[in-house]
Amino acid sequence: MAEKDRQIGMAVSAPGMTAESTADETARIARLVLLIVLVGTAVRLVLGGTVGLGMDESYSVGSARQFMPSYVDHPPLHYWAAGLAMRLFGSEAPIVVRLPAILFFAGSSWLMFRLAGRLFGARAGLWAVAGFNIAPVFTLAHASWVLPDGPAIFFMLAAANVVAPILLDDPAVRRVTLRWLAAGALGGLAMLSKYTGIFVFVGVLAFVLTVRPAWRHLMTPGPWLAVALALVVFSPVIAWNLEHGFIGFGFQTRRLPGSESIHPLWLLQFIGGQALYLSPLLFWPFLVALYRGLRGGPKDRGAWLIALIAIGPVGLFTIISLFAHSQPHWPMPGWVFAIVLFGRDAAKLAAERPRFARGYMAVSAAFVFVVLAVLVWQAKLGGIIPASLGAKADPTVDLLEWRELRPELEARGLLGPDAVVAAPIWMYAGKASHALGPDIPVVCACGDPQQFRYRYDQTQWNGRDMPVVWVQGDTRVGESARAFFDRLDPLPPITIMRAGRPALVLDVAMGRNLHMP
Repeated sequence: MAEKDRQIGMAVSAPGMTAESTADETARIARLVLLIVLVGTAVRLVLGGTVGLGMDESYSVGSARQFMPSYVDHPPLHYWAAGLAMRLFGSEAPIVVRLPAILFFAGSSWLMFRLAGRLFGARAGLWAVAGFNIAPVFTLAHASWVLPDGPAIFFMLAAANVVAPILLDDPAVRRVTLRWLAAGALGGLAMLSKYTGIFVFVGVLAFVLTVRPAWRHLMTPGPWLAVALALVVFSPVIAWNLEHGFIGFGFQTRRLPGSESIHPLWLLQFIGGQALYLSPLLFWPFLVALYRGLRGGPKDRGAWLIALIAIGPVGLFTIISLFAHSQPHWPMPGWVFAIVLFGRDAAKLAAERPRFARGYMAVSAAFVFVVLAVLVWQAKLGGIIPASLGAKADPTVDLLEWRELRPELEARGLLGPDAVVAAPIWMYAGKASHALGPDIPVVCACGDPQQFRYRYDQTQWNGRDMPVVWVQGDTRVGESARAFFDRLDPLPPITIMRAGRPALVLDVAMGRNLHMP
């Protein structure tokens, strides 16, 4: 096969097709992918300004007001991106702070098309992008929310796009050392976004060690320079953790409260959570594609490389879930690369059984978008989940903006010139901080204030009285808040409205004599 046909991929080729007709087909598919990206971006821009910020997002926006080399919860890149958007537009509106994530996902979709297309053909790239844009956790959360996953996925895919031609001996590759350096910088930016970005390096190392022709790369300066440059890019996180007692690294280990015994139920819950995040209709095809990529071994070098990058986070966190309560979104960077492999399998199936493949994907898309439409409707207008069931039954209450908080506290005379507000859990402190704005400090009167401990010196308000707010019905807060005040004097609650109807009630109390340790 000619080199041009090899780069486009067998999935696009058909008997009798010339190089020119194959190139035309590739260009047509690229335009279709671009249309998917543009339409998806437009929809997310609309939704990004329609639905309020979640708990994690509100907390992240408050943290992004202060530039730091790193932060307690995550490396800094998504905080920096949100902070830059806030300063450029002079606003903390949801659409403003979500804009970087939306743009990162648009870029990630194109990078996935390029990666799958280079390895398996343009049609594989199209199917991969379709799966990527249908899976709920990617098309909604990682595509538009203020989370570290957006930039992490973008730079992991970018690094894979750069390093794959080197490892697969593409004869068109020139200036190999410069390519290694670019891959190292992009991998470093992935780690600067989220610690799981390291799995790009783990996957590449596993590939080099298991594919004999690739051993020669270890005898060249390229890989070692790439690792060195990645560490330079990641160095702000290392330096900040050194200065602050490794609190960021320690926070991640504390999120894995382990057990000495094996818990199969935890494993089943972890797998079930991933299936829901990826959609039950798509989880199994993604899983089968990852299995086939691993089963094929080093003989299929392109699939082997992608499978090794994917299996790192997926395999590690699955094993950990047997011993510790794990969050199903942690292995999602690995599933991104499993979707690349899914593109190859889906393109092959579509060539053999086109009606089934297209029908299955259409049903998957319809199912996901109906579910997302229901959630967005509930988040914005309510009425689908009866209010009588309470806030705990409504998963969208986290997306409510606490717009009534500041005017209610002002009307009660509780927000004077030197006002301070407290909350007994970091999530509520984040929501309160975003609702009150940057001019009202918020104290996290809790055992683990996370980034709030570095936003201000919270001990400066010791001895002060201040209002304390939390979501009504949360039984965790009473003991937590009382540990930091002499007493809590109840005040009238505040009702958060949605589309003119009560949706959430905040309890309010006056905390007497703050004593932060």
